[in-house]
Amino acid sequence: MKIGKRIVTLREARNWTQRELAKRMNINVSVMNRIESGDRPMKDHELDRLATVLNVTTDYLLGRSDKPKLTEEEAFTAFRNDPSLERWYKELPKSKEEDLRRLKRIWEAFKEEEK
Repeated sequence: MKIGKRIVTLREARNWTQRELAKRMNINVSVMNRIESGDRPMKDHELDRLATVLNVTTDYLLGRSDKPKLTEEEAFTAFRNDPSLERWYKELPKSKEEDLRRLKRIWEAFKEEEK
């Protein structure tokens, strides 16, 4: 199924007009029309925003998956394997002392739950 058809199906399931979806996306309705018709590819940030607005995965929109949402376990695995998490970890030592203390309290709460 083409991405435009998936967008139309999801939009219509919510009883949204093309204009309403375009407004939620912060794009012009003519751009939304061209995306839905397949005349214009989406930019990466638009794909991400559309997935958020429609509450589905980008893989579902792109036709890589027939499951609109990830299971909790799949979402956790995706989070754990996200390259930005590694970048965040590398930047951690540069964080403010107050933020590090807050993070330590959160970590200790997680460890308490394991007991």
